[in-house]
Amino acid sequence: MKKIVIFSLFLSGIVSNAQTGTNVFPFLNLPVSARQAALGGDAISVRDHDVSFAIANPSLLNKDSDNQLSVNATAYLADSKYGTIAYARDFDNGHMATINARYMSYGSIPRTDDSGFENGTFTASDVSVGAGYAYQFEEDWTIGGGLNFITSKIDSYSASAISGNAGVTYHNKKNKETASVVFRNFGYQFKSFNGTRENLPFRVDIGYTRTLKVIPLAITVTAHDIQQFDISSPYNVNGQEVNAGRKIADHFSLGAELFPEKSFNIRLGYNVKRGSELAVVDQRNFSGLSAGFGVRLSRFRIDYAHVRYHNASNVNQIGISVDLTSHAGY
Repeated sequence: MKKIVIFSLFLSGIVSNAQTGTNVFPFLNLPVSARQAALGGDAISVRDHDVSFAIANPSLLNKDSDNQLSVNATAYLADSKYGTIAYARDFDNGHMATINARYMSYGSIPRTDDSGFENGTFTASDVSVGAGYAYQFEEDWTIGGGLNFITSKIDSYSASAISGNAGVTYHNKKNKETASVVFRNFGYQFKSFNGTRENLPFRVDIGYTRTLKVIPLAITVTAHDIQQFDISSPYNVNGQEVNAGRKIADHFSLGAELFPEKSFNIRLGYNVKRGSELAVVDQRNFSGLSAGFGVRLSRFRIDYAHVRYHNASNVNQIGISVDLTSHAGY
């Protein structure tokens, strides 16, 4: 844990000029896979064959993720579509690399004039293409970083940026526990929509995952956006000012995976901030909850997640992972 703190301070110097905010490219913080979505949406400490987690935290790369290909697709909110793809390779002696891409399509949007009259339609989309590298410098420690080229288009306007992710992971195989810290989305927007540069959605996350010895259950706890104390809306659903306890709780998401090392997994998650802010007064709407499962069929693994946002909006996400090595299964 001491090494995690030291490395975090080092990374703080690298990203000292980065600012908080979600003014541009917010799609970078969407769940990178159906599995991550089912575990609360923010998990960055799941270290196994699943290469998709390396999109958010490159230091999760390991020998089990070698030659794994992961593809995820989501029917997101308001008829938008979101997808990711990731592949990893182990180059021996602790050196590992990944390539990945993310795509967000906002569909066809009505074009209106100042009076509100429609005049055709336009489209909008976001794309990120990236690569990452990780080095396992001790048996339990891995350091990783990645760069992403991002472009966004809204009608005839476009913007581009370079962003980076950097993290360190501690993995104790004997105790079946993993701890990670990751600095996400620090970088520079070199082309803006209207000449005014905007902040990238920079964030610092800390995650911990442990597989229990008594029962086959893996618990994941993630503290996200810790670079900023107050990430909550000013008022709760009852119109009252949000207190300090709620502001602290909004930084956490939780996940549980039953039978994590078997061919069939059941997953459940809860995102505190989403559950608090999208709740409905005097109604039980289960906002913030997520659930899913994973099934392995020979070289293929199918993952599914259902995420509850609000009474009027839910998200379904599906992912397919393929083992491209010569042996069958993971």
